[in-house]
Amino acid sequence: MVTERSLFSLQPLWEQCLRAMETLRRSNEAQLNRGDEISLETELERRLRLVKEKEQRIESGVKDMDGFKRMQRCRDALAAIDRKGWPRSFHQKEFHDDFIRACARLFWKTEPKGQFNRDHQKILELNGWDHLAQEILVSTPRRFGKTISVSMFAAAIIFSAPSIEVSIYSTCKRISQKLLNNIRKFLYIIYEGMDAEPFKIIRSNMEEIVLKGDNGSQDVRVVNSYPSK
Repeated sequence: MVTERSLFSLQPLWEQCLRAMETLRRSNEAQLNRGDEISLETELERRLRLVKEKEQRIESGVKDMDGFKRMQRCRDALAAIDRKGWPRSFHQKEFHDDFIRACARLFWKTEPKGQFNRDHQKILELNGWDHLAQEILVSTPRRFGKTISVSMFAAAIIFSAPSIEVSIYSTCKRISQKLLNNIRKFLYIIYEGMDAEPFKIIRSNMEEIVLKGDNGSQDVRVVNSYPSK
């Protein structure tokens, strides 16, 4: 049985295989004598490339977590808020499911180019969605929990999605500051509920929170909360 760990020791052999495949590709391109660019990456090449990229991410301190796991981590973070004394209403859970659908692409932000498109159909099937809408409109009466819902979701997605920036616009300065304070509070509830190490705070003031994430040296996560006037 060849394990992923043992594959890492075969790197020189991989490089020979890749060079041979590159030679074959160039030969085929010359024979076809076509001016348009063609892609002849084989399944073996693709798998070798993905394993090598995974090895490089591990070496740079990036966690081995794909878009599906990050999306589930966001749901787990929201469930942790439920367990820690802030149970969401039925409608708040509906809001959050629609928010996750609208933000689905963000969970794949650091994946290899084209991975989101390859996973698109599987994303729809696993979540029972028929499409991915990127705009969500929520209209409810006053005192319906909209501000708390947004705070909860912002904390959950900041916790789960790498290199993300969230901007929230509120009706007044009081609400924008309340949102940011709620996000701080829910983040610490998530840390406790998920038994996770709190992110390092790079900067925190009345309009933004900047955090150092856990997905490598380039993972900086930002929340901005602005008043409309």
